[in-house]
Amino acid sequence: MLKDYLEQRHISLASGRSSIALEREYSKALETLAYEDGWHNWRDFFYRNILPNKPEDMSLTSNVRRSIIAFHFFE
Repeated sequence: MLKDYLEQRHISLASGRSSIALEREYSKALETLAYEDGWHNWRDFFYRNILPNKPEDMSLTSNVRRSIIAFHFFE
């Protein structure tokens, strides 16, 4: 099943609590990016580097995936 490949990440948004479901590879990449950037928590990295750049016409999960890929290509 698809849910066997996804990891839920819980976050707080201005509109309330939410969650994103990421494949394990993206979850690990998010944690690695945060750690390499000096953050001790992936949420801090997320709120500082990913959430502010989210386009209005893109889902949050898609934006997270796109951002992770972009960070890897621009390093």
